[in-house]
Amino acid sequence: MTKPIPGESKEEYTRRKLLKSQLNPVADFILSIVMLSLSPFIMLFAMIHDKLMFKFLNKTYIYNVSWEDPRMDQRVFDLNESDHVITIASAGCNVLDYIIEGARVTAVDFNSCQIALTEIKKVAIMNIDFEQFFEIFSKSNMELLRELYPSKIRPHLSAASQEFWDDGVHRIKSFMYSGTSGNMSYVLFRWILPIFGLGFIRRDLVTGTTPEALRSKLARCEYRLRSLAWIMDNILLRGGCCLAGVPERQMALGLHRPNNLAMVIERIFFNTDLVNDNYFYSGYILGYYQPHNCPRYLKKENYLKMRKHLKADKLHLVHGTMLQAIDNVKTDITVASLLDHMDWMTDRMINEEITHLVRKMDPVRGKIFWRTFADDVHSAPLAWLEPEKVDDSDDRVGMYWTTWIANLKDCKVAYEERIDTNQSKGLIADLWTGLKVVSFPFLKPLIASSIKASGHAKDMESFYRYQKEGYDAFREGLLHARPVLMESFPLKKEGNMVWVDVGGGTARNLEFFPVEVIRKYFKKIVVVDISASLLEIAQRRIDTMGLGDIVSVVEADFTDKSCFSKLPPVGTVDAVTMSYSFSMIPNQQGAMTNAAHLIKDKGQGIVAIADFFLEGNFDDCLPHFSRRVRKVESKLHKAWFAMDHVHLLGEKQLRMGEPMMERIWDNRFRGQVPFMPFFTPYHGVVIMQKK
Repeated sequence: MTKPIPGESKEEYTRRKLLKSQLNPVADFILSIVMLSLSPFIMLFAMIHDKLMFKFLNKTYIYNVSWEDPRMDQRVFDLNESDHVITIASAGCNVLDYIIEGARVTAVDFNSCQIALTEIKKVAIMNIDFEQFFEIFSKSNMELLRELYPSKIRPHLSAASQEFWDDGVHRIKSFMYSGTSGNMSYVLFRWILPIFGLGFIRRDLVTGTTPEALRSKLARCEYRLRSLAWIMDNILLRGGCCLAGVPERQMALGLHRPNNLAMVIERIFFNTDLVNDNYFYSGYILGYYQPHNCPRYLKKENYLKMRKHLKADKLHLVHGTMLQAIDNVKTDITVASLLDHMDWMTDRMINEEITHLVRKMDPVRGKIFWRTFADDVHSAPLAWLEPEKVDDSDDRVGMYWTTWIANLKDCKVAYEERIDTNQSKGLIADLWTGLKVVSFPFLKPLIASSIKASGHAKDMESFYRYQKEGYDAFREGLLHARPVLMESFPLKKEGNMVWVDVGGGTARNLEFFPVEVIRKYFKKIVVVDISASLLEIAQRRIDTMGLGDIVSVVEADFTDKSCFSKLPPVGTVDAVTMSYSFSMIPNQQGAMTNAAHLIKDKGQGIVAIADFFLEGNFDDCLPHFSRRVRKVESKLHKAWFAMDHVHLLGEKQLRMGEPMMERIWDNRFRGQVPFMPFFTPYHGVVIMQKK
């Protein structure tokens, strides 16, 4: 059992033990067995998690309060009346916080009920007294709302919001405990906290206390806090997040951390002031806001400012997607406050949204701001914005792991949409190609006997000759990192780029770009492959796209220096890509060295690899037993892929580019193998630049 460190205070000891996310050896063992028995149910719930969450859309609001701290926003935005902010409506709290500063705000939400919640606050500010407003939206005086609604509020609402609130004013009993997140918070703060012996927090907030006295009491509840943290991290995190509006994709960004909610508890109880400042949690604990501890839009001194700016039509509400809202704005956007919704999106969706934003933003003043559950920037299209990490040490919410802001004027990358071209030829064709792949190890001697090439060239040609027609269609469901690579491909604003696609095979990667984008940004593209059969398909594709003047094919072994005579001059290439080819090259050191020689130096050239990997980004964070299971799984993956001459990548291969190159991006994720749903090897995109 861990003992206090000499000189350590009780509070310091409790915080340290809380962050360890452990109880005692016996309890940990028993609870581990319990979690193991529950794991099938947790996996099943994960599969239906998002579907369940989206069932609530347009039926009720999910967020009854905006779950982002606007104090941080105001610190980095420095808003004034010349600003135009585009953001997500959520519960309207932060939207109104921006309105206080006089900024024009476009607030969008694809849940019409969130728009209705934001709109009723807007209309109320414009038409009722502050005291009435505070009674309704701070103290949930629903009787007063029902009294004022017919004459003061309803006539000024949109038809959709009228429909929601005609029923809502009677159905909703409390703003603080309404919506799915509010209902979940009621269970957590009014039921679960008292069950764990923490009901005194609410009593002390009601009767009055000091921050120091409350923290001192909490410090003496070490075991209660640790038990609560264990339950929250292992059960409530997965079971309750659909009610809190957290999708599975966002959850996955932080599941490598075993103590997410333990860290949140430590931050909130010991690093913020629940008594005077942290209205997010004190509001949920009490069931209402106190005048001295509430959002800025509930402060009397800001009420007339909001009314003035709202009557000047500075708030525009949009029910729809962020893309729709961006495309329909009439004035340049100076701030895009994207909350945490980038966590919900694929790289393609992120790239698409940034592309649309950039076209509508003020090129000099434009800022893009987001929060994330990830430890770092989690998507390459966001990384190319060159964002700065925002100091979040004073964040009162504590649910986000990092916060980022990017100034558009500092961005050196051009954003263009990619194309989603589905190559599927149908189930029968995919099954036939899959059969060829699976049976290749047995048929290889027969196939190879008819091929004149030797060595690696013979292996590759024998593998691909009878698959070439169905090659792209079958691999759409196998090569999951290829589209991620193409979304991650940084385009230079000045254009004139030279791109060498090593192991480019059928030139499928070209089709991720519209033809006009290729012509705008590239002056030369070379597709290199050792398989004549695949290059035959590549040439056909190039001719169909009408790109013969820019794109050429080269049949060569890229590891042989003699291939340089057929490629652009050394040191002139902007990007070398290897899309599921590096793992199939026997001489991987030679391939990496040649790629490094080809690209420009001083950070101007990149080598980008999409491939299969032995390990994920966070394997070393797994518990001891899970880590051993992961190693066994990794060995099975390695043996299975080796039958098809695919050698999964590890740190050894990635370090082959050192010291000439440095890694600037490394993102790995699991992806299924067609017709084998439980076989999910790691895929990934790694990008290196020349020093």
